[in-house]
Amino acid sequence: MRSALFTRIRRIGSALYPYRVAQYLIIFKLLDILNWRKDVEGCLQHFVSNISVKATSLKSHEHSHILQKLGSLQNILMKTDLDSRTVYIIGLTYFVDKAIMEIERLECDDSSQEQQMEIPLSACEAFLLMNSGIENQITKQVKNVKMTMDLTEYKIKLLGCEKALISAKSIISNERYLIKERLVSNLSPERRYLIGLENAKKYLSKKIQASKALCFIDTSSLDAVKLCAFTEMELNKSENILLSSIVEEYVDIQGDFAGSISPTEYSPMFKQIESKYPGLVKIGFVPVEGAVHVVSVVDHSRSTVKEVRDILSRSQVFETVDLYRPCVFRYILQNRAEEIKSLSRKHNAVSSTNSKIFAIRVSGKYDDVVRFRNEIADIIQTIHWSVHHVSIPSRYKDTFPDICSAVETQIDCTNDIVNLSCISEAESEARKVIVMAGSLKYVECDVMVVYANIQHKPNCRQSELVVKAAGGMTIIKECKETALEDGKPGEWDVVATGAGKLKNCLTLLHIIIPDLSSDVQREQLEIAYHLCFSKIERQRFRSIAFSVTDKLSLSRQVQALAGTTKAYFTSRPWSGIRTVVFCDDRKSSHSFLYEFMSSRPSCDCLLEGHFKNDFTSHFVKTGENWDTTPRINLSSAFTFNVGQVMVHGILGDITETQVDAFVNSSNKFLDLTKGAVSQNILIKGGTSLEKQLNSTEKRREMDKHGLVVTTSGDSCQIPALFIIHVDATSVRRTFSKVNLAWRKMVLKCLQKAEQMKLTSLAFPALGTGSLQGNIGATAGFILEAVEEFVKRKPVYLNQIYVVVLEQSVLVDLHNRIRDRYIDNMKLWNPDYEEDVCADVLICGRSQDIVNKAAQRIKTSLYAVQTDT
Repeated sequence: MRSALFTRIRRIGSALYPYRVAQYLIIFKLLDILNWRKDVEGCLQHFVSNISVKATSLKSHEHSHILQKLGSLQNILMKTDLDSRTVYIIGLTYFVDKAIMEIERLECDDSSQEQQMEIPLSACEAFLLMNSGIENQITKQVKNVKMTMDLTEYKIKLLGCEKALISAKSIISNERYLIKERLVSNLSPERRYLIGLENAKKYLSKKIQASKALCFIDTSSLDAVKLCAFTEMELNKSENILLSSIVEEYVDIQGDFAGSISPTEYSPMFKQIESKYPGLVKIGFVPVEGAVHVVSVVDHSRSTVKEVRDILSRSQVFETVDLYRPCVFRYILQNRAEEIKSLSRKHNAVSSTNSKIFAIRVSGKYDDVVRFRNEIADIIQTIHWSVHHVSIPSRYKDTFPDICSAVETQIDCTNDIVNLSCISEAESEARKVIVMAGSLKYVECDVMVVYANIQHKPNCRQSELVVKAAGGMTIIKECKETALEDGKPGEWDVVATGAGKLKNCLTLLHIIIPDLSSDVQREQLEIAYHLCFSKIERQRFRSIAFSVTDKLSLSRQVQALAGTTKAYFTSRPWSGIRTVVFCDDRKSSHSFLYEFMSSRPSCDCLLEGHFKNDFTSHFVKTGENWDTTPRINLSSAFTFNVGQVMVHGILGDITETQVDAFVNSSNKFLDLTKGAVSQNILIKGGTSLEKQLNSTEKRREMDKHGLVVTTSGDSCQIPALFIIHVDATSVRRTFSKVNLAWRKMVLKCLQKAEQMKLTSLAFPALGTGSLQGNIGATAGFILEAVEEFVKRKPVYLNQIYVVVLEQSVLVDLHNRIRDRYIDNMKLWNPDYEEDVCADVLICGRSQDIVNKAAQRIKTSLYAVQTDT
C-alpha cells in the first residue's frame, strides 16, 4: 500500500513540476497541512480535488516586508523567484485566493509609501558630483532608489521609500563635504575676463582633464577665479594650468601716434584678430603705458603678438635715435648737413641732431624711417676713414688732444682719440678685457656705464662718483630730458647722455634698474648689457667700462656681464669694440676675472688683471685646452731695479726656477731630511747630491764658513747648476741681532755667486722661521744686502730672484718693498717713463686727406717733443 501511495504522490509531483516547486517537499508539507489521516487513499483523493497552485508578480522594488507578512498566513506554501519577482502559492483554493488578495493589498499600500526628494546644488557641486560617479555609488549601496540629475536647475532628484531616501541623501552630503575651494586672485582683470569666456573655460577644462584632474572653474566673482575640486593635489594642478595657460604681453608702441591713425581706428583690426580665435584672445590699448595689451591662451600667444606688431609697424609713426662716432657725426654736420635735410623732405621724415651725444633722431612712418636710415648709412659709406696708432711719452698725454684739434682746423677732416691708455703697441692689436680694482671715474674709455633708478638718480657708490665728477645734477637733468624726448624709459632701458666735465670718456650710458630688484633674473641683466654694447656699436665707439651695483646680486651681475661680453665678441668678429673694462672693488673685480675665465670665450682676446702693485696678462686663444691652460695668478710676479741689478719676486717652486744657482736654508750637518723644501731638494738632487752632502770636506767647510756649494750631477732633476747651502741654525743663535746676521748671510751668498761668475741667483723667504713669519723683516735684510752688494759694483751677477710658495706671502713681500722705497725711490729706475698709446680715428672726403691729417698729427707731435 505504501508503494502505491508513493506512486500516486510522484504523479501529483509531476503535475506540479511546471510551477518549479520541489516535488517531495510540497507533497509532504501538504500532507501535514491536511492533517494526515489513516485513510491515505481518501486523503489523496481529497487533496487532488481541492489543491490549487497560483503565481503572482511583485511590483514593489522592496518586497521583503510583504513576503514576511504573508509568511504568517496558514495553510499555504510559497516559493519566490527573485529574478522575475514572482511568488508561487500552493494550497487549498480558498487559502490561495485569500493570499493573492492580501499580496495585492500590500502592494497597493507599498506603492502609496514611495516618496520623491530634491536636493539643490551649486554649479560646481553639480559638475563635480556628475563626473565623480555618484549615481553608480548610490545604486550599489542603496536599493530601490531611482536618482536623476537636472543640470539645468542644478538639482538631484531621488525616488524611493523614506528609509532609502535618507541613505541616498547621506551619501550625497558626504561627497559634498569633501569638495575644497581655492581663490586665485593674482590675475589681471583682462586675464579674469578671458577665463570667464566660454571657449577659454572649455580650453582650460580640457587641459585640466588631460592632466587627470577633476576641477570646476567658477568665474562668477569679479575679484578672483574660484577653483573647486575634491583634493588639494587636483587644486594645485588646476591652478598651475590656469596660470600658465593664459598669458599676457605688452607690445610697446615704439613711436608716436601723432600724424597716424588714432587708437580707436585700430580696434577693428584688433577685433579681426580676436575673431580668428573666438573667446581665446583679448586685445586692448593701454594709453598710460603706451602699449597694446595682448591676453591669450598660450597656444595662440606668439601668433597674436606677431600680428599686433605687424599692424603697429604698418601704421605707427616711429622715432629712432642713431648714435655715431663723434668724428663721423661732426664730419656729417660739417659737410653733408644740407643733404640730410633734403633726405628728410624726400622721405617725409622729421630729423634732428644732438651734438651732446652725437646722434641723429628721425621720426615718421616705418617704411619712411627705414629708407631715411638706409640713405644715411650710404652717406657714411662714402666717408674715407682710417685708424692710426701713436705711442708718446706720458708727459705729453694732456697735450695730444690739443694737437689733434688743431689739425681739424688746418685740414678738412675730423678725428677722435680712442683708447688713450698705457698699453703697448703689440698688445693693442688684440681685443682686450681689462679687470682692475679702483674707482670707475678714473678709467679712460669712450663710454662709461652707470646705474640709475627710475628717477634717473645714481643708485650705487661707483655711479654716484662718476655722475658727480661729470656734473652731478646737470647730468641727471640731461638724462631726464633725453628720456622724455625718447619717451619715458622703462626698467632695464638704457639712456645715453654726454660725459659733462669728465675728460677721460665721451659718453655715459645710464641703465635704469627697478627699485625693488631682489628677484632680478640674469636674463634681464644680459638684455641691458647687450643693449649697451649695441648702442656703442652703432656710434662706433671702441671701448666701454662697467662696474656693478650693490643693489643687485654680485654673482648674477658678473655672470651676466661675462656671458654677454663673450657672446658679443664671439657673434660679432667684425665689431669695432676693442676694449671692455671692468672696474670696481677688489672682491667684485676678482669675481668677474674668474667668471670670465670660466666662461671659456670662443674668441681671441687679451685678458688683463690690473690690481694694486700688480699687473697680470694672459692671451686667450680660440681652441685652447682649458684643462691644462692655467688661470691668471694674481700677484704672480714683481720686478724692480737696484742699480744695475734686477730684483724679481715670483711665485713657485725654487727647485724648478731657471737660474744659475739658488740658496737653501740648512744646518751645519747638511741634514736635508728635515723641512719640506730640503726634502724636495734631496729627492730631486739624486745620489750625486747625497754623496756631496755626506763628504767630510763639505761638512768642514760648512762648520768653518756657514756656507757650502754643491753641484748638480747627471741624475739631478734640478735645472740650477749650483746649490748654496747656508747654516740657518747659526743665525738663530744671534737672538737680538737676527736681522743683522741674515743680512750678512745674504751678502755672503751674493758675493759667492759673483766670485763664481754666476749671472742669476734665487733666494727663498729666508728668516721666516727665526723671525716668526715677519715678512717685513725678510724684505728689509734682503734689500739692505742687495743695496750693499750693488755698491761694490758687481760684474757678473745682475739677476736676483726671491721665490715663495704662497701668494699671500708674495703680495705681502711686494707691499713691504714698496712701503720701504716708494717715498725716496732710491732703488727704482729714475729714467723710466711709461709710454702712452692711443688710436686716432680720422675721417675725410678722400683717403689722401686722411693720410695728410695723420702725417700732420705725427709732425706736430714730433715738433712738441723736440721743442721741450
